[in-house]
Amino acid sequence: MIRAATLERALIVFTDFIALSVCFGLAFWVQFHSGWIVDKYDPTKSLSEYYRMGLVLNVGWLVLFTGAGLYRTWLLQSRTHQVLRVLRAVALGIVLIIIGLFGTEFMNKVFTHEPLISGYLYGSRFPWIFIYGGFAMTLVVSLRLLVYGVLRGFMRMGYGCNNILVLGATESGRKIAEALAKTPARGQRVVGFVDERYQVMNHEFAGFPVFGKYSDLPSLVKKFKISGIIIAHESNSPQEIMRVLVWLCENPLHIYLVPELYDVIHGQFKANLVYGFELQELLPFNMPPWQVQFKRFIDIGFGIFLGICSLPVCLLAAIAIKLEDHGPVFYSQERIGLYGMPFTVYKFRTMRTDAEKFGAQWATKDDPRITKVGKFLRKTRIDELPQILCVLKGDMSMVGPRPERAVFIAKLREEIPFYISRLKMKPGLTGWAQVCHHYDTSTEDVKIKLKYDMYYYENMSLLLDFQILVRTVYVVLTGKGAQ
Repeated sequence: MIRAATLERALIVFTDFIALSVCFGLAFWVQFHSGWIVDKYDPTKSLSEYYRMGLVLNVGWLVLFTGAGLYRTWLLQSRTHQVLRVLRAVALGIVLIIIGLFGTEFMNKVFTHEPLISGYLYGSRFPWIFIYGGFAMTLVVSLRLLVYGVLRGFMRMGYGCNNILVLGATESGRKIAEALAKTPARGQRVVGFVDERYQVMNHEFAGFPVFGKYSDLPSLVKKFKISGIIIAHESNSPQEIMRVLVWLCENPLHIYLVPELYDVIHGQFKANLVYGFELQELLPFNMPPWQVQFKRFIDIGFGIFLGICSLPVCLLAAIAIKLEDHGPVFYSQERIGLYGMPFTVYKFRTMRTDAEKFGAQWATKDDPRITKVGKFLRKTRIDELPQILCVLKGDMSMVGPRPERAVFIAKLREEIPFYISRLKMKPGLTGWAQVCHHYDTSTEDVKIKLKYDMYYYENMSLLLDFQILVRTVYVVLTGKGAQ
């Protein structure tokens, strides 16, 4: 079954292409066939002579719209905000077209000291450009609004809605559930409540079924294909909210909070106002889709480049490890990735082969289990290089939180509130926490690094990734933070 978000994006890309093609045809007619631009009037001109130019322009527009974030999910967002974003993107596109057509000529006038304005305002190309831009603004916006009107119509009939669970059979929860039921065009359908005060089977509240245990949330999410949770219980305890979130954060969900409870956690988590309804979203993922896609492209390109450049270093490291104690060169271990998915991580072995004969444990300062070669590899971070394979496979990214072992996650999620939220991010070869803090040696270190990880999540961008990669080079060259 095609996901609603995928269908939405496909329809919008298709209608944008159609709108841009039509506006190119209209602009062609105005320039050559309408007679409005006297010096360009030529009824013998055929649109087929210019279709290649139109195709190139259309592709350019689609790339620009992608960069402007116009292909994210807009269905439940403000139509006014979307229209303004489209107008801004089209205006930028017109400026780029003008620069492309007149940039070289303008610079020549600058260097030859010719008048800069003459010939531009009254030239035949300028009216065509602005007519083309006006058509683009009108048609793109009109077709988008038409598509969203049709999709909202389907939602009113119950198709393509997101399934929602409300935590707390309370007065606030009842108002939210009833309001969403009355406005299906919002695309949010409440399937039931979760409240531990109601342990009796087949209990109902406000006409919706009530499920009893927070521990059942993971199974309920899978059973009903839940995409969002609304926390509406009456407890004003941050610990109570944290206890609920511990069960949810390893799932790809939107988590909302009623306004009255926002003050409970204000200042601890970044939140966004959900348009059309007074809810606060906790830890929204704010990285634009085009940056997410480009981040993956960078992971592959940079991973291949780094892998090739580091081959001589990796070969020397392998020889040194083998010569020291004749043990295995590589060390593989299961780690937990995005949304709790396990994967195998590969590193150069830096400890004795019997390092964990008494069970899993953190490395400590001057850890006697670390070999002499391993100490150097850790100090220079060379031991991390085999993880490039995980980056190329897609289990990891170049930048993200450190991948952790399941045994430690099970322990830390009980000791550190909201630790599990790290699983909302793909783990990385390097990261903000890794360059700002040393290896984990205790629970206190984990708490400190969690703050860095959450800062990265809330401010994730390609610019921040670049900053982290630059700082990683500094860490590697200086050995800062190694242990």
